[in-house]
Amino acid sequence: MASGDPLFRIGAWDFNPSGTNGALFQTRQSATTEKEVFHIAAFDDTTDQYLDIQLTMPDAYAGTTGITCSIRWAATVTTSTTIWKIGLRRLADDATGSDLDASHTYAFNSVTASPASASGEVAYDSITFTDGADMDNVVAGDEFNLRIYRDAVTDGMSGDAQLLSIYIYET
Repeated sequence: MASGDPLFRIGAWDFNPSGTNGALFQTRQSATTEKEVFHIAAFDDTTDQYLDIQLTMPDAYAGTTGITCSIRWAATVTTSTTIWKIGLRRLADDATGSDLDASHTYAFNSVTASPASASGEVAYDSITFTDGADMDNVVAGDEFNLRIYRDAVTDGMSGDAQLLSIYIYET
């Protein structure tokens, strides 16, 4: 693969809420007569909430430059900023750090993002990972967990941040 090549497109409802403080799955409907329904994950404005998804890095991933995660999200407000954070956990073959029963400390990368200019419009913001330790040494063929959360305790945006999807491509 090469820089810019897509690796994953993950819809909000493809994720699993974490065992504690999971984001809530909801829908948002358009105002048209034949209402469109958009699946979102709503991240609260007062509590840090999390989503997880288990993925396999494609064999074609070159692994020399890293990945970029484009977060596609909406809000009902248009002021202040929110902080999105993403971390990866490598699930390597027969490795101590891959024990599914053990706790894991994620090294999160983040973006401070402003909502779109109108309620319901979608904003695109990116978080980039360099290869190696920045992405928990995930390489082609590895199983890994991707965790996203809104740092609501630190950010200043009121109301829910509503995740629509994440598009991941090779940087």
